[in-house]
Amino acid sequence: MWKPLWQSLIRLGGTNFPFTENLKVELLNVLQKFETQFEEMVNITFRLPSIQNRFDFIGIVSREQAQKIGTVGLSARMSKIERDIRISHPNMAYQKFPYETITDEKGDVFARFLLKKKEIRKSIAWIRNVMENYTFNALPDEKPKYQLSLKPNSFALSLVEAWRGEVCHCAITDELGKLKYYKITDPSMHNWKALELSLRNVEISDFPINNKSYNLSYCGHDL
Repeated sequence: MWKPLWQSLIRLGGTNFPFTENLKVELLNVLQKFETQFEEMVNITFRLPSIQNRFDFIGIVSREQAQKIGTVGLSARMSKIERDIRISHPNMAYQKFPYETITDEKGDVFARFLLKKKEIRKSIAWIRNVMENYTFNALPDEKPKYQLSLKPNSFALSLVEAWRGEVCHCAITDELGKLKYYKITDPSMHNWKALELSLRNVEISDFPINNKSYNLSYCGHDL
């Protein structure tokens, strides 16, 4: 029986919701509708002088500052730092379908706004490329069977690029090969300092726009 709130959807070694050819068609349809709405919003916002005046040269974090505090994800790429796990540590999907990192150099609110627009467009194109060039063999309603055993008394570390930046997963097994500890580090932990730096020497009225341009997590268990 399926548990509420998507519990047991993702499991050790795979997922209980395998991706099928039917889901591929459904995803492409959703993507098409989203892209239409997204482009309409982009065309409106990028033509408004008031937005440019509020975003341009506001909340700047320099490349040197970003390097010193160890920013990740978009908060690094806004300052011309090519930090992207999809490039430096690509998994099987990104090895087969490479992704090119996008960066900016201004490090301000407008750079963060512009990068998000460009990355959404690039992500849509990347997903379409995968959908058009890969066949998903899972059958509808097929429950996957996993024959997975973990090495006992071991430590494993994995990195993945999420939309805020890199997420670090650490796992430790006991003498029987069962999970003993599991820790996840959210990218927000690395980027809060960037928000602090971007607020120096700016008007108090610029705080909300700086804050939301990072959109960091307020409830991560590691913050």
